[in-house]
Amino acid sequence: MTEFDSKCYLLSNHHLPKLEAMARPVKISDEAILDGAIDLFWRHGADRVSIRDLERSLEVRAPSIYRRFDSKDELLARCLDRYVDQQIGGRVGYFFADTSDPLEGLRSFFTSVLRPHPGEETLRGCLLTTTASRSESSTENTRHAINRGFEAIETALLLQVQACIDAGQLAADLDPESAARSLLLSFQGLLVLARSGAANLHAHIDATFDSLARH
Repeated sequence: MTEFDSKCYLLSNHHLPKLEAMARPVKISDEAILDGAIDLFWRHGADRVSIRDLERSLEVRAPSIYRRFDSKDELLARCLDRYVDQQIGGRVGYFFADTSDPLEGLRSFFTSVLRPHPGEETLRGCLLTTTASRSESSTENTRHAINRGFEAIETALLLQVQACIDAGQLAADLDPESAARSLLLSFQGLLVLARSGAANLHAHIDATFDSLARH
């Protein structure tokens, strides 16, 4: 298990706050609610998780959820923002930190999504991509959150592609913006395939980087 995988484990259901039955209600932070909701939305899909499911899993009553987040839509949007900051941002920070070999860091960013969460056998894919493909993405708040997330990933890919060009690992005449957009689409496709249980995903990554090197 890599250091990044260990950090991701903190968001798994094994490390979510467990609220014991007590005479007085236990105060749970907004962050803990968001982390618990992220886990549910990520594992099951946001459109398959009801407020009742959130109540049962987090042991927080619906009025408390609505009081803090106004609606399930707003809760989901906040979850997506936090997911991008913690999961995507953490992955970018971890794999793009080594400036000595930016191309290897870029490839590792892709291959890292092919490892299941600790304690799980199947791949979760990406909360952003999964939500974008389902009915929950039709709401304005959610659409804006999804777009912010994809823009953040594309910006990170753009900077890493430019680092590869500067290091002489990719062609000097490569258009970094076009390459970043292509990589984002390939990354999204990889995540969809990963969640569906498709085979030969490493071959998909090889083809992506072979195409990048040919430009």
